[in-house]
Amino acid sequence: MDFLRPIFESGRIDFKGQRLASSMTTTLLSLSGVAAFCVGLSMQQLSACFYTYAAGVVLTYLAVLLPWPFFRRAPMVWLARSSSSSKPAKPRPVDSPNEARNAFVEDVSDDGDTY
Repeated sequence: MDFLRPIFESGRIDFKGQRLASSMTTTLLSLSGVAAFCVGLSMQQLSACFYTYAAGVVLTYLAVLLPWPFFRRAPMVWLARSSSSSKPAKPRPVDSPNEARNAFVEDVSDDGDTY
């Protein structure tokens, strides 16, 4: 079981992997519902329909909730933290609403932080 440890310890998936997991969940649960309906209709038993759907839900959870490697194919490259520890400027008093609006726009445009 030691060969599975890196797979489960690294539970981070990327944004494309999250989108894939979401679409897989929707698709697999829909297919499970259709298959359960067909099985229940052909066997004329409601319990068979429920058991088939429950099996589909369990298989969907196994396919989506575990951090499989195909969910980590497009890792996100993050920017390094900026080393500047500049404090934000103190607000200055304003006389008119237009000046306040312009000061706000200037503060936002002169922010200088990169995200």
